[in-house]
Amino acid sequence: MMNSPLQAKFSPTTTPARPAPGEAYDEMVTGQGVIRPHWQPLLATLSELGAAGLSERAERGRQYLEDEGVTYNLYELPGSPGPSGAAIAPPLPEQRPWRLDPVPVLLSAEEWAGIETGLIQRARLLDAMLRDLYGPMDLLLRHRLPPALVYGHRDFLRAARRTDGKPQGRMLQHYAAELVRGPDGIWRVIADRTQAPAGAGYALQNRRVMSRLLGQALRQCRVRPLNAYFEYWQADLAARAPQQSDNPRVVLLTPGPYNEAYFEHIYLARELGATLVEGADLTMRDGRIFIKTLAGLEPVDVILRRLDGEWCDPLELRADSTLGVVGLLQALRDNQVGVSNAIGSGLAGAPALQAFLPKLSEHLLGETLALPSIATWWCGQSYAMTEVQTRFDELVVRGAYGLNDRPVVVGSLSDAERASFLAQVRARPGDYVAQERIVPSVSPGLGDKGLEPQPILLRVQVVADGEDYVVMPGGLARVPSSNDPFAATLQRGGVNKDVWVVAKDQGPTVIRGAATRQRLALRRSSGTLQSRVADDLYWLGRSVERLDGGARLLRAVLSRLVGEFSSARDLVEMAVLARAMARCGLLDQKAAAAPPDSALFVGAITRACAPSQLLGQTIDGIERLAAVSRHRFSADMWRMLNHLLGELRISQPAAAGDVDAMLEFCDQMIRATAAIAGMLAEHMTRGSGWRFLDFGRRLERGVFITRSVSAATTVLGQSSESAFRVALEVSDSTLTYRRRYRAALQAAAVFDLLLLDGSNPHALAFQLQTMAQHLDALPNPDAPPRGADCLALTKPFADLVARFDRDDIPRDEMAQLSTRLRGSLDAACDALMDISDQLSRSYFSHVQVARSFGFGS
Repeated sequence: MMNSPLQAKFSPTTTPARPAPGEAYDEMVTGQGVIRPHWQPLLATLSELGAAGLSERAERGRQYLEDEGVTYNLYELPGSPGPSGAAIAPPLPEQRPWRLDPVPVLLSAEEWAGIETGLIQRARLLDAMLRDLYGPMDLLLRHRLPPALVYGHRDFLRAARRTDGKPQGRMLQHYAAELVRGPDGIWRVIADRTQAPAGAGYALQNRRVMSRLLGQALRQCRVRPLNAYFEYWQADLAARAPQQSDNPRVVLLTPGPYNEAYFEHIYLARELGATLVEGADLTMRDGRIFIKTLAGLEPVDVILRRLDGEWCDPLELRADSTLGVVGLLQALRDNQVGVSNAIGSGLAGAPALQAFLPKLSEHLLGETLALPSIATWWCGQSYAMTEVQTRFDELVVRGAYGLNDRPVVVGSLSDAERASFLAQVRARPGDYVAQERIVPSVSPGLGDKGLEPQPILLRVQVVADGEDYVVMPGGLARVPSSNDPFAATLQRGGVNKDVWVVAKDQGPTVIRGAATRQRLALRRSSGTLQSRVADDLYWLGRSVERLDGGARLLRAVLSRLVGEFSSARDLVEMAVLARAMARCGLLDQKAAAAPPDSALFVGAITRACAPSQLLGQTIDGIERLAAVSRHRFSADMWRMLNHLLGELRISQPAAAGDVDAMLEFCDQMIRATAAIAGMLAEHMTRGSGWRFLDFGRRLERGVFITRSVSAATTVLGQSSESAFRVALEVSDSTLTYRRRYRAALQAAAVFDLLLLDGSNPHALAFQLQTMAQHLDALPNPDAPPRGADCLALTKPFADLVARFDRDDIPRDEMAQLSTRLRGSLDAACDALMDISDQLSRSYFSHVQVARSFGFGS
């Protein structure tokens, strides 16, 4: 065989990460320097691309992942959640971009068959162990497991144990194993993930990106697809419904947007046809679990749990949890809901249990463990502790119970640190487990200097299929930042790789999932919009419109600041704009009252784009609300929304005094809000979600109109034209006015256009009419606020506008009319705020009447 430059480059003797030449197993090249057959089609493609072409594909992949918003939140950020997602504190944790290497890991069909068989057996074993420990506990009675490993584990949830004598049903429906191949070429399990294992959604996302980057190589290598795995998963979830419905309602229970894997929760909910919910969206009534929607309570059949077990039921598990559902365990006991994975399944993932799995496999299954674990010693056993002390420098020591405890590589410690740590282990040996330090295999990847061998760790997914299991044909490979496979966890970042499993043949995949047989009732609305989601969408609409109005006011001021504003008209216009900005919260009253050419006023204006100011905070709010509402948007909508918000961040001025950059930023904000509004109008069905979002936009725009026109009324009289010009400009109605009335500016015509014209999308009447339509179409149209409440707000303005419709109005009467109009506008603004409060009480917080407590209540 002809040696290629790539073959020489990937020679085992040139791997920079290896402790010694030739020690690590090479996934691509044999010990004789020959490229393994299943790698050859891929290498042919890489050779054609060359270094420049591969780098270009890597950049395309990075851009695609960025556009898709694929992230994994920082795990150790102060205030961010731990494994359960329990610590919730705004703002959202920093989102870490998902890094994908463009060179996959290839596995042959023969070696994958062995992995597949071993993982299925392992899943059966862990499930059998869980059924026993949450049932008869024969393993403890027969001394097959030390009681300390079970009772001392925080994930052994006594309340989840079945004590009625009935057999425990399957507890492990979804399982992930982390595999490492040692220098001897044998794959070993380094960790069992049995709680709510992440990675399946990321693996599918990786494959979809790779199909765009190396689609030809994907076909030439005859790579097994991943889609069938998710069809198996979907079929298994449907089979978990206690009522045996053909079309059960499945929900995915997430800790929320503060969890590190929230992107995957959204992704899986879409892929599996589940409704994404948080604990606050669910409630137990009459023994059943229901989802709280605007239309009322709707029953839930199956819960796909992404929340750690101990947080799932505040009534019986952790009283300090606000993430779970009160009464969930009782509903499970009564067989009123199915949960996947079963609450308490995290127990099987304890690192210390790996030391006992070979014997347990023989006892529970009557089989030899096919896929071994990495060599493990639980220090709570005297003979194991003796072995650990003898080989202490060669081992990795971690907590006996938690996979998320940071492992300690003893050989990397100083003499003093090693002695101190050994004393710590001796003091509490049962809290520690020691595992052999293994050198992971290497696979080619794109590094800083081009292609280079990289150490890898595999995370492979398994899901139940009836009484058996199926394995995802591929998975997620991780590249640890060092040569330590224990450091290659999702929480600690790093580079990810797609795993390609070569197919033996091209035969079709058969899915053993029953099709829906019952006739579906036709409906035009999903009816499952949670109150929490409606609240988020409502405020998203308000925030988008608030950004648009603020950007228009700021642009109007900045465009005058860059020119000469010495004329009386310019000074009046700046005064009106300053008052409007103060009313909208963009300027404080002191700066608004200062002369337009003063340092106080100019300084306040040039700081208005700073992230700490209102506009910057509004952008932050839009990003947060868009993130938590992401599951309501299609992939194309989210991609565009993510792009627009990213462009806003990029165009935000770095220097506060750069007026030109601030003007461009204002234009960018207005373009972004217009694009977002158009996208939402064109791509959202006219259900309750869209109605709340659009209601928020209309209410916020109505508030902006009342405040900006009210500011204009403060200078009516000799300066009326300047006030009218500003009011039309910031309401984007100048062109409409000129087409109707040409150049003449008159009070009645201006106020009619801005306040009473139902055909003008920037008029107050238009907003109120649209709000009334939304309220009348909501599930409870009789709840306050009502559509009639909105329509009534326009009544005072009809008489006032008619009084302005005269040829000559005396100055005193003009002042009186201006005062009356301003009072009506301010009253309308207050009424809009009251409508917002009523909406929140009726649909979001479900509190109909405000109550006070304490003295005098």
